[in-house]
Amino acid sequence: MAKPHRAIVNECCLVIRHLKLDNLDHEKAEAIGQAIDQITGIDMVSLNDDRSILNVAYDAGKVNIEDIEAVVREHGADIAQGWWTRFKESWYRFSDSNVRENKERTPWSCH
Repeated sequence: MAKPHRAIVNECCLVIRHLKLDNLDHEKAEAIGQAIDQITGIDMVSLNDDRSILNVAYDAGKVNIEDIEAVVREHGADIAQGWWTRFKESWYRFSDSNVRENKERTPWSCH
């Protein structure tokens, strides 16, 4: 049985992101997780301390990757600078933007 989404999350705009973090310890991970969980539009957040991976699901019509990254940096951690993480970050920005734009458009059909 699937876990129900939070009431504030529009399922059609739901995205799941995975980011590798640098300079992360257990205390920072706890603080980051709690702060991100308080953002309106967040559906789920978890951190893997051992691998320094942030997993977050959110409504991209309300939240974007920059909001998440800002919270990470506020708590003294940072996004890893490896090429794969930078590539994913760029793709996440692009797809978040597409979700927001498509959410505002009215669908049409010629049939």
